[in-house]
Amino acid sequence: MVNTTASYKLYGIPYLGSMAIELLMEEAGIKYDIIFPTPEERNSVEFKMISPRGLVPVLITPSGQSIFEGPAIINFLLETHHTNLIAPIGNPDRAICFQWLSFLSTALGNANNRFFFPDRYGSTEIVIKEKAELDRKACYDILEKHVDGFLSGKTCGIADFYFYVLMNWDDNKTDELAKRPNLEKIFNQVKETASVKKVLENQTS
Repeated sequence: MVNTTASYKLYGIPYLGSMAIELLMEEAGIKYDIIFPTPEERNSVEFKMISPRGLVPVLITPSGQSIFEGPAIINFLLETHHTNLIAPIGNPDRAICFQWLSFLSTALGNANNRFFFPDRYGSTEIVIKEKAELDRKACYDILEKHVDGFLSGKTCGIADFYFYVLMNWDDNKTDELAKRPNLEKIFNQVKETASVKKVLENQTS
């Protein structure tokens, strides 16, 4: 375990993927400072020394180590801090949690990227956005069909918090959740946590 009294630095963008890591640290009682670098700062030589593509999130540990890519940061924090956000090693729910974390990061995350940044994919914007929207709905349907209680297993955990963050990117989330009661239950439970309220304040401070 790492020193729990020292503070981390987390570089992110308000309301985007770094929010899931903020929620993890709030829930686990990990001390951290959130920093929102400008596009110019993210494109600087100095920043690319800790994130080669100039992307966030990036975590700086108390020892000075830098870790980029959201799933890697989440895994590191889960391994080095005591938290109830994931089942213990050997518990089948742990695999379930990592399964859905991977699905959210790749399938749903990819659909969101294509929806919001179609220019990165080199085709007609409306075509890419329409396909991304269909893929996003398909991801919701898969989650709704296969969730058994929570995405993290028997109790609410990090995969559910990650889902909450990604679901908030959908402007039609109220309608989409109303069609999927299992996901709506998860979303509403996470929304009411003290950690969510604290992290949302961070996004606008």
